Amino acid sequence: MSQQNDSNNQSNQFGHAAGAIMVVLFIVIIMMIAQESAGVSVAALPRPGFKSPTPTVTSTPTETPMPTATFTPVPTEQPTTEPDANAGASYDPALIAEGESQFILCAACHGLDGRGVPNLGKDLVESEFVAGLTDQELLDFIKVGRPIWDPANTTGVDMPAKGGNPAMTDDQILAVIAYIRSLGAGAPQDAPA
Repeated sequence: MSQQNDSNNQSNQFGHAAGAIMVVLFIVIIMMIAQESAGVSVAALPRPGFKSPTPTVTSTPTETPMPTATFTPVPTEQPTTEPDANAGASYDPALIAEGESQFILCAACHGLDGRGVPNLGKDLVESEFVAGLTDQELLDFIKVGRPIWDPANTTGVDMPAKGGNPAMTDDQILAVIAYIRSLGAGAPQDAPA
């Protein structure tokens, strides 16, 4: 009878351990799915007091052909006045709110306030580049991004097309643009009324 109790105790202990492992795996899988569906890696978000290391680029010769052309919109005219602090006022508040929720992906490099993260992404609020583009030009730029090898890339960090979310629609990008403009980045002349 003693052997049977020992056998039952071992079975119960094994069952409890297996159950605990299954619970931990389930939690890890749920967290991974939640992060992926949000489109943002927790590790990619800036942390207060943490200075991100400067990425180092090492290259290995490959047979991959380099693209021959890149689209880099050039503002046709430079703004002659300071951006208006209320520049985003001409956008629908619902559009700005949607843009703010979509901006979380951009915040990994440009900061939650759009002021930029050192060595990762430029300040979008005071950007002459952003203020000098129409919404359509900015949409076209965001859809393409700015590769690390582009001569206009001054951060040394690749800006992926659509901020790294290939599923992002033009309407979602336009909402992000409205949000950026509402931060004081200046509204172009073709901003919607």
